[in-house]
Amino acid sequence: MLNPTLRAPYPGVIAHHPGTNMTPGHGDAFHIGTMKQGLDASTYFELSGISELADANDGLCTFWFDENLALYQNTNKPLISDADLAPSIDTNAGFFGSFMGALCLTDPARAPKRAVVESVLGNAKFVAGLDEPIGVATRGYLAAACGQYFPLDEFALQLICHVDSLIPGVLDFRDKPLGYYLNSDKYGLITRNFFEIASEVISKVTPVSIKNIDLVVDLTRDMLEANFQSLAAAPASNIIRAQFAHLGQPLTVESIRNLSVSQLKELGTIIVATYDTTALSLLWSIAFIETSPREKQRLMHGIDVKTDPVAIASMLVLEALRLGGSNPTALWRRTLRPVTIYHRGSEIVIPKNAMLWLDRRRANKDPRVFPYPNRFDSRNIEHLMRMTGEQPASLLARNRYEINSFSMVNTDRNPRKCPGRLFSVRTQALVLVELYRNYDVMVSDVDTSLATHSSMPRPMQPGTMFIQPRG
Repeated sequence: MLNPTLRAPYPGVIAHHPGTNMTPGHGDAFHIGTMKQGLDASTYFELSGISELADANDGLCTFWFDENLALYQNTNKPLISDADLAPSIDTNAGFFGSFMGALCLTDPARAPKRAVVESVLGNAKFVAGLDEPIGVATRGYLAAACGQYFPLDEFALQLICHVDSLIPGVLDFRDKPLGYYLNSDKYGLITRNFFEIASEVISKVTPVSIKNIDLVVDLTRDMLEANFQSLAAAPASNIIRAQFAHLGQPLTVESIRNLSVSQLKELGTIIVATYDTTALSLLWSIAFIETSPREKQRLMHGIDVKTDPVAIASMLVLEALRLGGSNPTALWRRTLRPVTIYHRGSEIVIPKNAMLWLDRRRANKDPRVFPYPNRFDSRNIEHLMRMTGEQPASLLARNRYEINSFSMVNTDRNPRKCPGRLFSVRTQALVLVELYRNYDVMVSDVDTSLATHSSMPRPMQPGTMFIQPRG
């Protein structure tokens, strides 16, 4: 291994940040900044000067992380093939069991695993058919929440869990809905913090952060057994039923009890992923709408004059994903072999085991892509659509790279782009239309700056939510 005090690896071609006089390289400083000071990775890169160097160098900068060469990127341009990178969860794969995200692109088991989820949550026709049941479930929750004060983050989480539990063909947890587990003394920690725990490992490079792994095993088994009757009666599209079909097993209580630890972790990851990042994204959407009078007025106008309010809400969701996000602000993946990239007319070989970092938060504010990069403004999304004449959902296609909120690191053709992104955005848009069509929404004490000491991007202060019937 090379010593991080050595010279820049690509002088005159890619900018290099040496660290400080006190700490050559960035390993120690990064850990101090993220773990002790509570910075997210993107903020560390900004304060350290790495992002500024990249800005002046067409989005790239190298640095040493302990004894590992790291290539930092803050644009959403794909650099290499996904097959050249280890999975993004390579450092915490044990947390996810046999989940597809833990498998290399060339693993023959990965594609069929992904197809099981994508055939439901990524199926545009199926997702469009959920409009009415999503509306019914949303109206039921809102009616019960009316007149009460809630922390906004709790409101968003409970609402999405309620909807995802009840709509047919997705989870079908009607016997014992997700809300029960959110409020459980035993399982509340893992149901609320599963991705927070897992994300800290990769975004802050701290494998010791993995804890409470066994809880997700017990949680998943409990969920499946408690909801067996509703699962047995669910449509064939149901994600759990589809998983058992993929395993070649009948859905029975006995087969649930015979699932391996690895299989239970995989199923648990899929279940939590269905609601967790969607709830976080909805939190950002409402927080931004309530602190952006122009955008709230645009949504209300679309609802009242019926000019496709779901399309308007979808743009607001995409804008919230761009600016707030629902995954860590910066993530990295390890190169499996030497990789050739091209930068400023030069051919560069990145060695095996290098860290390829994408600063997703900064890339999503690229002023060359977004006319209003630092503010919540649906014209940023309109700008992308106006250039192509497409609808909001088209921006979620695999070959679209402008907004990185559903990929960990952009690669050619984005084969790991979240398979549930269509479902997530459509659900949020429908929820927003139901909420603002039927209720006066009041949110107080919101601070949309980024919270410290959190691996997932959360508002510094989510504020308090109150709704009452529209007068």
